[in-house]
Amino acid sequence: KKMEKKRGPKQRFADIRLCNAANVLDHCTLLPGVTVAERAVLGTCTLAPAGSYYPPLAIHSGSQRGRSMHLRDYFASPAMRELEDKTMQDLDNPLTWWRFNFVILLVILCANPIPEAAWVATYFGVTSLWDFESDGVLALLIVTPFVYNFIEFVLLLANIALKWIIIGKYKAGEYQFFGSYHTRWMIMMICGSGISALQDCLHGTIFEVWVARACGSKIGKDCYLSGLIVEYDLLTVGDHVAIGSGCDTTGHTVENMVIKLAPTRIGDGAALLPGSFAMPGSVIEDEAVLMEHTQVLKGETVPAREVWAGMPASGCTPVASP
Repeated sequence: KKMEKKRGPKQRFADIRLCNAANVLDHCTLLPGVTVAERAVLGTCTLAPAGSYYPPLAIHSGSQRGRSMHLRDYFASPAMRELEDKTMQDLDNPLTWWRFNFVILLVILCANPIPEAAWVATYFGVTSLWDFESDGVLALLIVTPFVYNFIEFVLLLANIALKWIIIGKYKAGEYQFFGSYHTRWMIMMICGSGISALQDCLHGTIFEVWVARACGSKIGKDCYLSGLIVEYDLLTVGDHVAIGSGCDTTGHTVENMVIKLAPTRIGDGAALLPGSFAMPGSVIEDEAVLMEHTQVLKGETVPAREVWAGMPASGCTPVASP
């Protein structure tokens, strides 16, 4: 009550308005009363304070002292503006909209039962090897994990094969939303998260490195990988690199309904602490360190042996404990 007297009554509910072609990317937080104007972009991990207004074409990201950072105003080349306008026009076509959604629904309906089907296959596999009357419980406990993980391994190999069949090689460039690439990209996102649970169990092991290499990433020796990789071919990792849990090294962003892909490079001996982001086109040079929940923006370079922190990131000097 005392605070209300000083500041006035606080509005707990207010509309959030996203205007035509507004862009709100992943991990954003929009508080009540926010308005994102036409073609404005709120990048990954943007914090939009209550009642804030983001003008047309403005690009914001991260948060400093409770407010997002204005990076720049969006400027597109004539070719890019033509691609964006064409994408917007295609979205007005019901055929484009429903074709994309129907294909994705069909993939979901096919992929969603696969984890349960793996258990059904495990049951038949176990019962073909184990007899209820002659074999004991110990044999059942040995056979079941073996059969189940063998099936999961086959599904993991199938997922790797699907990447090469559906996508081929991820290439840097610009691609239309709801177009051919976006459809195939979504199919791989669904399959990658739903077909096999084995890969999630391999984080931090040499086997995760093998999977990343099999999918097209260039990974050096003695690396620890525990983050998110989507566009494998666009990720280059040096030797003795540690990428912690919850880190994001994906190679894509979405701006004005255009998917933009760019390569990410992480140098020898670099470390990404849990929850940090190396955005597309960024370079983390040798022995550089990103602190927890640090976001390196598109196209930025973290110099060798520097420590960066924050959203968006900047250089910092850790203070040694007394």
